[in-house]
Amino acid sequence: MAHPLRHPEVSMLPKHPAATALPVRHPQKRTLVRFITLIVTAFAAVALVPARPVAAVPVSDRTAAWIATTSRQVALELRDARELPDAESRFVAERQIDELAGLIAYLLDANVDELRDAWTNASLQRKIALFSALSQVGVPYKLNADAPFIALDCSALTRFAWAQAGVSIERGSAQQYERGNRVSRDTAQVGDLVWYPGHIMMSLGVSGLIVHARSGERAVEVHRIDSSRMSWMRWVSPID
Repeated sequence: MAHPLRHPEVSMLPKHPAATALPVRHPQKRTLVRFITLIVTAFAAVALVPARPVAAVPVSDRTAAWIATTSRQVALELRDARELPDAESRFVAERQIDELAGLIAYLLDANVDELRDAWTNASLQRKIALFSALSQVGVPYKLNADAPFIALDCSALTRFAWAQAGVSIERGSAQQYERGNRVSRDTAQVGDLVWYPGHIMMSLGVSGLIVHARSGERAVEVHRIDSSRMSWMRWVSPID
């Protein structure tokens, strides 16, 4: 069996006459060629290494499906744990939560320990809201749509997520902002809402990291807010 890197037809090709001629020695030229080859090889190697994604990056359908499916399982387990003492409910779905934190931190170039701690220390109600929102990752955006797992707009996503946690909030981004309790960027927690005129998002519990239903040819996704736009944002909490 031929080696995969050595195609049999290539080895049968006749050699070019120049290939059999004695090489002409040009030391300077050879040094230059070697230098150019080294540079080209280095650039090629860098190009082959996948760049680490930052900010909002389109993820593959498979990755989005894994985030959504795992988050849905977590949300359901957390809802079933509502009768447990806080000391016990804290550890429900711990492994899946760690895995989700690791992947999302990687996608957003965030500190995984900071994200994991924010999720671990959040109240059960806030966790349910968060993972309910993440269960919709990959669902298409459609203006005025309110059909979880089928199509959503920004305020329908946050409304759905908090409804799973037993909290009813208004429909419409402006209404959700107006009815929420104002919090600062530094004190915002998991599940708090991040608003600017015309759009609303949910905080992942770390400053600048959110999940939202983004308009345009997009779907529900995790996202890092550009630091230059942070001054536009306002934070509110749906609960006291």
